Amino acid sequence: MNHIQTGRIFEACHPQGTARIRIVRYADGDTRALVADVASGARQRLILVSSLHSTAVTRTGSRRKSGYAPEGSPEAAPPTARPPQEAAAEARDWFEGMPGRRFRVALPPRLLLLNSNQRLHHHRRAELTKVLRRAAWAASRGVPHLERAHIIGVLHPTDRQRRDPANWYPSFKACVDGLVDQGVLDDDDHTRVVGPDMRIGHTVAGARLVLHIREVAPQ
Repeated sequence: MNHIQTGRIFEACHPQGTARIRIVRYADGDTRALVADVASGARQRLILVSSLHSTAVTRTGSRRKSGYAPEGSPEAAPPTARPPQEAAAEARDWFEGMPGRRFRVALPPRLLLLNSNQRLHHHRRAELTKVLRRAAWAASRGVPHLERAHIIGVLHPTDRQRRDPANWYPSFKACVDGLVDQGVLDDDDHTRVVGPDMRIGHTVAGARLVLHIREVAPQ
């Protein structure tokens, strides 16, 4: 399989997966490949090559829920037809009338979100934080480095019930940390980040977080 090459990095296909593995040894025709964790190089093990997909999406365009795909593999393609009201809502300019370049970082829907009202064990909270941080890191690959930015975090809920978007600050904070990991920002202190200001957006099946970023002049 041409997409399986020694040294290549694969990442988990599942939207909440954070595992990243490196191909240690593989020869054409093998049914298994020797892999190891990217971060430490440890936990070498053999996995079936059928679990190492060439892309993170299926032939029908939906995202895979199992196995691994090459790092940076495209995610599921957006639907070809969208309701006019949803398209209009998506095009909303949250920084209307303000100067500066704009960027949009949309996390995949159906991620488990952190809410300040939750009572979670600290290990579970750390796991969810890691997933959100990793998702924001992956979604912000196309955003250039910014000296300073104004960030609006938009929560797209599953329904139209009344909510206080500020309760989702832990989720947005994890996402901003992901921007720092990606190198979009050097840090998220007050000299580099205005916000995140948290808002409510239109409904989305499965709910999702979207960061709207505006470049602002350094202090």
